[in-house]
Amino acid sequence: MKGILLLLAVAVVLGATANAISPRGLSWTRPLGRGVSEEAIAAGLLPVDLNTVKSLLNDPNVLFVDARAPEEFATGRLPRAVNVPPDRGNGTARLTKTMDQPIVVYCANEFCEAALKVGATFKNDGRRNVAIFVDGYEAWWNAGGAVDQD
Repeated sequence: MKGILLLLAVAVVLGATANAISPRGLSWTRPLGRGVSEEAIAAGLLPVDLNTVKSLLNDPNVLFVDARAPEEFATGRLPRAVNVPPDRGNGTARLTKTMDQPIVVYCANEFCEAALKVGATFKNDGRRNVAIFVDGYEAWWNAGGAVDQD
């Protein structure tokens, strides 16, 4: 019995250590992990949450950009969203009406970095009002948000 408890204690310590040094490790204070909020801020992008996205959907001027693969986009996306995967981000200039048009970029979930890449492309193109929906499509879907599908 002592051997099992010792083995369990060693496993817990090793797991906690690996989690602490991993850049994608789970947070002890935020239930779903670290996510990409800090990276979005560092890139000059505004992280927004689920409630903010719900209110922004009422503004027809906001451009919603889904950074997931086309196959994922086809199965479900936020209403009015356009698909711009990171590997096709070069065509972002023609998507907006003005340099100040609000843009919300999202991908699958809080661990997905595709939205960061596409958001950075918009910023590099000179767009000034770029936000990242850090919790992503999965949070939207889990909250019962309306979706468009092909």
